[in-house]
Amino acid sequence: MDKESALFYVVLLLFAATGIVTLLGLVQKVAIDRKYLNALFAALVLELVAAVLYLFSDTDFFGPQPGGDRLIVPRSELPAAQRDMSAQEIVAMLSTVAENRNTLAQMERELASLKDIIAVQVPPYEDVTLALDARIREIAELQGSLEALRSKQAGFQKMRKNFLVRMADLNAKISELGGTVNFNWQPEEKSEIAAMLQSAFKQIGFMPDDEQPNDDPGRALGLLVDYQRAKNFGTTGFLTSQVVALIILDYLSPFSSNRSGYANSENSER
Repeated sequence: MDKESALFYVVLLLFAATGIVTLLGLVQKVAIDRKYLNALFAALVLELVAAVLYLFSDTDFFGPQPGGDRLIVPRSELPAAQRDMSAQEIVAMLSTVAENRNTLAQMERELASLKDIIAVQVPPYEDVTLALDARIREIAELQGSLEALRSKQAGFQKMRKNFLVRMADLNAKISELGGTVNFNWQPEEKSEIAAMLQSAFKQIGFMPDDEQPNDDPGRALGLLVDYQRAKNFGTTGFLTSQVVALIILDYLSPFSSNRSGYANSENSER
């Protein structure tokens, strides 16, 4: 027995029990207190009303009778999904066949029109091939231009290694710091400038042969002071654009006396 059947029989049993107990109480066969008897009678009336309403709502008194126009006509020639259709449903389906055929014909005409439009809009194979070849040539030209730009860029990178360009970069960094660089103030932030200055001194010969440039601000300061003393600066220890200009002049001078100047500065310190 499924759940629906069990529920139905339980409700039916409760309805019968309520009816029997209420009727026995009304004929005074069973002693029931008046207030409980009233409650049972009200419940019995509500159950009867609910059952009648449900029965009337589920019954079609004036509709078609079973076996009339709902006659099931099994047809072995129809698809499986249509074999159990009623006669009315089969007639309704057949009445739409002509309309469906007209709709299908209209769709076929629209499809043919779309094919014609596509045939006009899509270029022929030869045109596509020519356009593709032109694009390939254009890409090849762009690649050639790119290679030329890369070659120019490589030349520019080599040019940056040029002494004068590096001096221009050093002068620009000095300008960014206000025109004067003090290596004693926050030296950790001036490592790049220290390396550039030592490289410049090495380039013009104002550095021992056995020493290589590094980014030590303290060593850069020492070389700067020695260079400024050699150039008779009144105040030493501050890197300015004037120092950069003198370094460039020493680099361009065919007879630079920087080695002797560096030696003299060391002797004067001793």
